[in-house]
Amino acid sequence: MSTIKLFAAAVLVLSGLVAASAAPAQGFYIGGSVGQSDFDDSNVIPDLITSGSVDGSDTGFKIFGGYQFSPYFGLELSWVDLGKASYSGRFGALNVTGGTLETSGLNFSAVGTLPLGSNFALFGKVGFFVWESDASDVTGGLPFSGTADGSDVSYGIGASLNFTRNFGIRVEYLRDTRVPNRQPR
Repeated sequence: MSTIKLFAAAVLVLSGLVAASAAPAQGFYIGGSVGQSDFDDSNVIPDLITSGSVDGSDTGFKIFGGYQFSPYFGLELSWVDLGKASYSGRFGALNVTGGTLETSGLNFSAVGTLPLGSNFALFGKVGFFVWESDASDVTGGLPFSGTADGSDVSYGIGASLNFTRNFGIRVEYLRDTRVPNRQPR
């Protein structure tokens, strides 16, 4: 998994240097983003702990690319790493310590764009997030690890500002409706 993260980070840096574009009038675009990731407690409770605490804040990043068919519509694919959540508490009568939950996956989105001038635009997106989560902890003194995967609806809003035809920035809020469905211990 660390090789994938290293590769993803390298592509993120290169995409920002080579040809990041927020929302071109038409054509292909690539880019990357880094920001705050917040896991909901329901990603951990009740499947990994039945009571306890969850620290779901971490730094997440994504690498994205897409095709803008017109100034108003495009499709986008992104690889998303949501970072790591930490948890501890109890699973039934057993103590749980050192818990971590890492989630990453692919997001496929349709993007609607509202140009507000030649360089600025608002956008909204809706799509599917195909994810995989890896959990590990120590439960009752014994190591535990598990993996779950699935797909859920994702949606977001944002704004983009193009400095040149081939370079821009964007700010966005993206949410997935993921509800965990892990195997019991």
